[in-house]
Amino acid sequence: MNKSLRFTLTLIVSVAFLSTMISCGGGSSKSSADDVAFEEAEKKIVTDMDQVIKDLPSPTEVPYLLQATGADFNKDIINSLDRLPKYLTNEDESALNLGIYATDMGYLISYKQLETATDYLESSQKLAESLGVASVFSVATVEKFQTNLDNPDSLNKILNQSILDVEDRLESADRVSVAALVLAGSFIEGLYLAIEVIETYPKDVLDADTRNLILEPLVKVVLDQEKPLLDVIGLMKDLPDDDIINHMINELEILRVLYETDLADVQEKIASNTGDFVLTESTLSGIRSEVKRIRTDIVEFQ
Repeated sequence: MNKSLRFTLTLIVSVAFLSTMISCGGGSSKSSADDVAFEEAEKKIVTDMDQVIKDLPSPTEVPYLLQATGADFNKDIINSLDRLPKYLTNEDESALNLGIYATDMGYLISYKQLETATDYLESSQKLAESLGVASVFSVATVEKFQTNLDNPDSLNKILNQSILDVEDRLESADRVSVAALVLAGSFIEGLYLAIEVIETYPKDVLDADTRNLILEPLVKVVLDQEKPLLDVIGLMKDLPDDDIINHMINELEILRVLYETDLADVQEKIASNTGDFVLTESTLSGIRSEVKRIRTDIVEFQ
């Protein structure tokens, strides 16, 4: 499974955080107590980020599961590049939709839609540039990607090399919140793609039992996202007070409540399953509408 995009997001977080520490640290006017409190806050954010990156599905993980169900490629479920210009005028939307486009690239690559994936890579480069992290998706990376479309192994190497280049080129300061928004966007898109495939999977080809059997792993993927969800919420709550961060916390808290109420009973049935409980599309009816609403709010930024 291709993990390159996950590593790219990891570097966005890691390098951005280090830049923040460099820009904020070293003030001689801080009292000893302030220094201790500041260092503890730093450690807490680092720990939270590490946990988010560990638990969050990679942008390619869910798309590969979608492809494994045998579902046909559906270009309509990924975020349109037509919306790119308006994202470029707003830093918060650039960050959220960089995460979304990264996951969409995973979907495209898993279905070998590599020319379209190149377009998404180029658009991601523009978003990254607007955020001051252009080297993550450098022009050179895009060009190499274009010349190796018939060689998936080479594509993996190109993306890995871009990771090595990030550390030297990335110039960013006070970007922790931006990095968190990138992760949040990727998380929401992974959930959304899974839910869309489950919802749109053909109902007139297979009998209900066979369809449920095929889709059960995807339903389970959605159920398994409670821990990553809590990680993202925890990270955001540690960040400085900010309107968009507070807004995203509130949105993600809605999902948390659904996991702890509507889906809690489902989790218990899975844990004590004796063979007569089957995960179905209806299992996700509550969380499905909220994920779609949150994702629409992000991509249809006005």
